[in-house]
Formats: sequence, C-alpha cells, structure tokens
Amino acid sequence: MFMERGKKMAFNAILITDTHYFETKLGGEGEAYERRSFTDQKCVAETGAILKVAFKQIAEDKSVDTILIPGDLVYRGEYESHVTFREMLRDLKAQGKKIYITIARHDYATAEPDYVSQPKGFIGNEEVDVEGMPREKLREFYYEFGYEQAISEHEKTISYVAQLNDNIRLLAINCDGDFHSFKGLYDDQMEWIKEQVEDAHKAGCYIFAIMHYPLIPGSPILQLIDDAKITDWQKRADELADLGLDFILTGHMHMQSCNTHVSPAGNKITDICTGSIVGCPSAYRKLTFNDNGTVNVRSYKIDDFEWDKGDMDADEYFKWRFDRKIVTAIDGMAYNFDDFAGYFGGAEKLGKLKPAITIVGKILQKLTIGGVGRMFCFKVDKSIKKVLLKDLSVELVRNVFCGDQPYTEGTPVYEAVVKLFKRLNPILKKVEKKVGEKNPLFSDITGLFLSLIGKEEKLDNNCDLQLNYNYEVKE
Repeated sequence: MFMERGKKMAFNAILITDTHYFETKLGGEGEAYERRSFTDQKCVAETGAILKVAFKQIAEDKSVDTILIPGDLVYRGEYESHVTFREMLRDLKAQGKKIYITIARHDYATAEPDYVSQPKGFIGNEEVDVEGMPREKLREFYYEFGYEQAISEHEKTISYVAQLNDNIRLLAINCDGDFHSFKGLYDDQMEWIKEQVEDAHKAGCYIFAIMHYPLIPGSPILQLIDDAKITDWQKRADELADLGLDFILTGHMHMQSCNTHVSPAGNKITDICTGSIVGCPSAYRKLTFNDNGTVNVRSYKIDDFEWDKGDMDADEYFKWRFDRKIVTAIDGMAYNFDDFAGYFGGAEKLGKLKPAITIVGKILQKLTIGGVGRMFCFKVDKSIKKVLLKDLSVELVRNVFCGDQPYTEGTPVYEAVVKLFKRLNPILKKVEKKVGEKNPLFSDITGLFLSLIGKEEKLDNNCDLQLNYNYEVKE
C-alpha cells in the first residue's frame, strides 16, 4: 500500500545550529583571548549576547513550537558553558517551545583531546585548563531536550527518533564517530536508521533527519577537506536517499548551502546546511511543511545584539569578523607561512609550495583586477578595475559561506574570471590532464572555480522542496 497523499502535513519548525556558547566567567578578554579570537570565524565572548536576542526572536514566533539544534552547543566542551546553556534552553522551553538537540565534537572533552575538545579559559596571556563535560554524561544532562521524548534510541551513538506530531517524525543522528579521524555513520547505526525509516513509513509518518556534519559537501571544492562532510559521504548519501529520506538538516561548516545528491537508483536527498548563529553568516532557518507535500525553507537573521561593535550593525560586525580571519590567512601567505599553513594541516604538508605561496601572497597585497587584465591582455569592466584582488578573494570566500553567490554569468566579476581562464587555458589543459586522472574534481578547473563564485543562480538561503511521501509501505 502507499502512504496517503492527502494526509495532513502542516507543521513548522526552526533550526538553529552551532551555538558555541561560551561562559565568560572562564575569561572572555585579555591577550590570550584576543590571540585566539583573532583567527576565529565565530564570535566567542559575544555568544551570550547573540543567543539572548536569537532565542527572544524565536520565542516570539508563535507559529512555531518545535526547535531543532544539531550540535556544537558550546565552545570547546566546557562544563560551565553547558550549565548556562542548558538554563537558556529551559527558559526557551518555558515559553512553549519543544527543543530537540544532538551533540557534536565541541560538546565534550576526550581522554586524547584534539583542538575542539580542549576546554579552556583565558586569563591574561594564558589559556588555562577548565573542567570539561564527559561525553557519556551528555545524554543525561540534556535528557529533557529530545532524549526524554525518544521513541527509539541508538545508545552507542546517542542518536534517537522522536514523534513531532501525529504524521511527522524526526531522526536525530549523531555522527561524531570515533571522536578523531572517523566522522560518520557506523554500519550498525545505519541498520538502526533503516529500521527507523521503515517503521515510520509503516506507521504512515513522514520522517526527516538532523545531523551535525554535512552529508553532502556544501561546495565542490569542499570534497577535498575531510572535515567538511561525513566519512564515506557518497556511500551514505546513496543509502539514505534509497531509504526514502528526502532531506537532512546539518551544520558544522558555518555556511549556508542547499545541495541535492542523486543515488545510482535515481533517488534524491537534499542536505540543507545552516550557518552558525554566532558567526558570519549568522542565520537560523524556519521550515514550513504544507499539506500539498512541499516544505518551504526560509533563513532569518537576528536584528541586533548588545555589544561594543563600533559603528557596525550586527550583520556588518559578523562580516568584519569573518573577513579578518581570511585576511589573516592571505597575509600569512606573504609574511607568516607557518600561520597560513596551519589552516591546511601544517607547514610539513605545504613545505615544497612555500616559495610559490609566498610569491602569490605578496602579489595579492597590491594587485588590482584591472592589473590582472593588463597582465593577461583582456578588458575589465571599469566598475571593478580598481578592486584589489585580495579584497575580491576575501569576498568570494565569504560568499561561498553566505550562500547564493552573486557573481553569476553576465556580471563583471564572472566575465573577468572567464577571460582570465581563457588566457590560462593552455596551462590549465596540461594540469587537468595530469591531475584530473588522480582526482576527477580537477578535470575541469575552470568550471570548478566558476562554481565557487556563482556560475549559476543558487538557492542556498531560501528554497522550496517537493517531498516524496507517496512511498510504498512494505508489509
């Protein structure tokens, strides 16, 4: 038999992710804090002020009573941060909201800590150890926010299923893996997921998922970064799509993206990744499920928050913080190679490229787009001639994270890039032939780069999905 297409689907939910709350009693100022903050995309000391406004806006939306938060609840697993953040959730719950969370790597300390699981405070010039939250205590600590409502749990991974209303279920997947190199779904966890999806279908319920790590890389180039998606993402995306999951809500990358994967069997799954609420692009999403079998996804920002932001509003402040990190990286190419290499796993991995990277870094300091045009003998629209290549590079990176990249075909920036790559074509063809055999991603370098700047119009911030709920229920 088939699920009844006329079944009532009307339902609203809000997704907010990567809250990274930091308890400033642990030290949110001073030399050590500023040194750490300088290279961070997200705000840290400001998290309390930001979340106060965000939760107030969410509480005032009376059309929604369901809030989803897929992990990285606190900064780096500090116990005191969890204590305060839980009280913030309780205040939100007291205003009529049902809250469902998952955990992620920033939420606990480990016996063999990596960077994200080292709970630290800041005193003067020192980062000091503070009490951390053990992973095994998180389920009990946040029991009232999803686990208490669970109709099924996968205990090993702290994953669960909850009934959101009569006709819709939530699959809350934890994918922190072995806390180190593996970030994904275990085979026994996948078996449990399969059972839960099939059970939902048999009960005549639509089911969707939340998970911290992206299932699908937010941009083609992010396939190269292990931390930008779950381990074995293509295999798992095929399996989840073939199970009948239409979409999954994710975070972690602090970016706005909406990407669809099609399995070899022709089934689709869409990954809707949402930016951190405490850093650029600061956003949260509202999902509106309609009786006609569609879901509308809309993005919102906070109005403002109380902090010394100079003359900037909230949006400008978040962008300034983001840009500062990218500028630091570009300047590192020219003047501090070790700092730059730190973004890519250390100087050892990039050691042989140091001379070339340093040269490129120094060129980026002064070269304009018009200068690039003169170097390669092509015309540049006068509106962008004086724009520094460094400034454009920063903007292009920010646009990837903010979503809906604006430089589509016909814009001056797009056309300038096309002309540049035409000039470089003889060299690129040789590189594509040599490198493309090892990694198909580089078989079309021009297309890859154009996809980063906005090759075609995308709907990363607001999109509408047609849900597949006319599936066959297996008896």
